[in-house]
Amino acid sequence: MNIANQVVVLAAEATEAPNPVIPEPNHMLWALVSFLALWALMKFVLLPPILAAREAREQKVLDDREAADRARSAAGQAQADYDASLATAKAEADGIIEAARAEAAAHRANVMGEANTELADARATAAGSLDSSRNETIAAMKGDVGDIAVAAASAVLGKDLDRSAQQGAIDAVLNGGDA
Repeated sequence: MNIANQVVVLAAEATEAPNPVIPEPNHMLWALVSFLALWALMKFVLLPPILAAREAREQKVLDDREAADRARSAAGQAQADYDASLATAKAEADGIIEAARAEAAAHRANVMGEANTELADARATAAGSLDSSRNETIAAMKGDVGDIAVAAASAVLGKDLDRSAQQGAIDAVLNGGDA
């Protein structure tokens, strides 16, 4: 049986299936050709448009960032210009207000001065008018007061007094002097 076992073993070895881990040489050749074809297709046909699109997108992002930086810079400059013009306008407005206040104060002082001058003139005129009226009234009353005083003194003394003789004493008393 020994020979029969050997025949069976030899027959089994002859019909034995190929090893799936170790490739056959013709499969390796076709795998290499397919790999090189796919590599060439990827490298020269499919990859360049993808790389160009990626490069264009990166360039667009860079351009957009630069545009945003320029816009930010322009906005900052515009804000600074606005702030400067606002400060200038405020300073001008303050100057105009101060000039108007000074002009109003000067006008007020001028009007008050004129009013005080007119008031002083009116007071002086009134005082002069009052003094002249008082003097006229006193002058007009001197004769009447002299007549009343001579008549009263004549009644008290019981004798007739001469008005012209007593006129000096009457004038002294009316002018604030002593008789």
